[in-house]
Amino acid sequence: MTQAEFTAFYPQFTGFTPAVVLTTYIAQANTRFSSFSPEDAEEARRLYTAHRLTLYARVALPENTTPSKAAIAAAGQSQQKIASKKVGEVSVTYSSGTSSTSSAQTDLADLTETSFGLQLLSLLKLYSMTRYVP
Repeated sequence: MTQAEFTAFYPQFTGFTPAVVLTTYIAQANTRFSSFSPEDAEEARRLYTAHRLTLYARVALPENTTPSKAAIAAAGQSQQKIASKKVGEVSVTYSSGTSSTSSAQTDLADLTETSFGLQLLSLLKLYSMTRYVP
């Protein structure tokens, strides 16, 4: 998959900055999904790239801002999901993002974070006999 092919399918990523992030994720996607049929492999590569770019955009600093240590630290923090909450005597428990599940399930953990990842996850289920390595 080339950058032009990717942005033709997902024009919202045209002009993504920094450009090196886009090319890096495309290169990573091109090394994956070899056990898929050619059509499914192309779709999986597009979804993988869009998923990774979306996650990157969530934590990237806004353009034309002067990065500070605090801003960089805040941008790098992952969003924590609330595992449980209590209203009386206020109590919130965040999920840790880690578990004792198998390595294959851990590899797929961040796919639920974007709509592209969810689509990729459903495609991966079709090929559940193969192992996905992100």
